[in-house]
Amino acid sequence: MSRLEEILKLLLSFDGISRKFVLPSIIDRLRLESYNGNTPHSLGEDSAAIGTDSDDFVLLTTDAIVEDLCFNHPYAAGFNAVLANMMDIYAAGGTPTSFAVALSYSDPKIGNALLDGLISGSQIFRVPIVRGHTNPRSSSTYVVGSATGTVAKTNLLTAGGTESGDILILLFDEVGQRGESYTLGWDSVTGRTSDDVVLRLSVMNELANERILTAAKDVSVAGIIGTAGMMLEYSGCGGTVSLDSLDSTCPSEIPLEDWIRMFISLGFLVSTSEENLPEVKRIAKAHGLRATVIGRADESKAVKLVLNDEECVFFDFSNGGILTPKNLNT
Repeated sequence: MSRLEEILKLLLSFDGISRKFVLPSIIDRLRLESYNGNTPHSLGEDSAAIGTDSDDFVLLTTDAIVEDLCFNHPYAAGFNAVLANMMDIYAAGGTPTSFAVALSYSDPKIGNALLDGLISGSQIFRVPIVRGHTNPRSSSTYVVGSATGTVAKTNLLTAGGTESGDILILLFDEVGQRGESYTLGWDSVTGRTSDDVVLRLSVMNELANERILTAAKDVSVAGIIGTAGMMLEYSGCGGTVSLDSLDSTCPSEIPLEDWIRMFISLGFLVSTSEENLPEVKRIAKAHGLRATVIGRADESKAVKLVLNDEECVFFDFSNGGILTPKNLNT
């Protein structure tokens, strides 16, 4: 078995990707059976964009933290509940305005550590915690966060705008370390000031304001490859992802097989026309981030991986959704 075949097998069994396989059927049901469930720029996006009478959209997102992390690393669970929501807001080109949280636990030490993480996240990302629900006598332990933000209607970035011929660009902070609480995480936040963190995240605000991107997503627990697959599928096109290019971005201590599955704090995947690459690189550098082309979109309905001139199909969604629902905005 070649290295590329081994990587493909690894990715298909990776929980960060395989857990997404149920999403198309769940979202289709919500669209069909809930009130106004077919609202554009909502289900399928990192942040829902809610129309207003002003010149801005209100952004809304939510994320839950797995129970194992809450038990074993409760401070990190609280902090990451804020981080995950902030990434979703910035991925849409927005600025966070508020955060709400639901907490459930029975051990007061875990509860206090969850709160410590939430408060630290609030301070680092400069977002007020305005609402919550707490059950301190529960048989289950979890933290669920929700955030709001705003973005000018002319600047909204969506996950589904990639066009055939666009290049895919990974934006990330090269300074960081493997996560202590989640080993498939690249942590560029620990030890950083709030100013440094917000500077890096606000790269998406400037890119959105320049209106040079066709699509954007934060690099989630699905990893770089899973995020690329979701973006391409939601955009209704296919594409090729170069593992050779991704290998060139690997931190020295991280093997490629781990890097492509990693959640990257302060990391985004964006698409644009090739002529905009110099400007994207300039803006990324000004925000302390590296910008590297890792692939290209095409008219196929398949996502292909390339390594050392060998190519294989990661997934083919020509017969229906695999990772994402149909994009209502295309």
